Amino acid sequence: MDDALDTLIKDSTMEKRMVSRRNMNIPTGKAGEIVAELERRFILGYHKPGENLSFKLLADTFEVSRQPVSAAIGHLRACGYVEVLPQIGCRVVEPTREEVFDFFRMHSSIEAVAVELAVERKTAAEEDRLAAIEPPPTDGLDRVGERAAYIAYIDAFHDEIWSIAKAPMLAGQFSGLRNLASFYLWQGLSGLAPKVADSLNRQRAEIARMIIAGDKHAASGLMRNHILSKPALVYT
Repeated sequence: MDDALDTLIKDSTMEKRMVSRRNMNIPTGKAGEIVAELERRFILGYHKPGENLSFKLLADTFEVSRQPVSAAIGHLRACGYVEVLPQIGCRVVEPTREEVFDFFRMHSSIEAVAVELAVERKTAAEEDRLAAIEPPPTDGLDRVGERAAYIAYIDAFHDEIWSIAKAPMLAGQFSGLRNLASFYLWQGLSGLAPKVADSLNRQRAEIARMIIAGDKHAASGLMRNHILSKPALVYT
């Protein structure tokens, strides 16, 4: 087992793996555990676009029969992480540039609505919690551990906004989009340049400032532009 995968496994508890999947009708039991762990690896860029995934190797890795592996792959296929092709088998998807930009265009609108709701419904205590979220160091993002910490910070930021928005049904429906967004951004990258990460961190700080200030239109516009800017920073 290589060091990157070992880090992934050691840092992954059941609670961490399942927390963002409350919206999805994921398989239960072993199949659900496989879904959560493979999704986590996709998000962190461990598996590369076009990489073949062996059903037998996965079954051996997770010490299960092929049935839960097949159920897990079926779910991941529906979520957009893998494709199953005749005579080729299962492989990680390779989204086109246009597909990625289309996805982030839709994603930006959803997150912008969450920001508007947060401005309308926030409390002083929630403002304090949002302001307290700080990014980790951005050097070393080519390593799995640092990348996991950075993504955890991004999740904490957006989760807090959705919590302030007080729209659990919507949050549940759309929480999987952020995982897919991370998957798209990390595909094919050995790391995210610190200056890119730092720029995105500054944007998040400004979004938080506008939410706290109660400027709904500025905050939602900043969030929309923040999400839209991500594929442009990476796919150039």
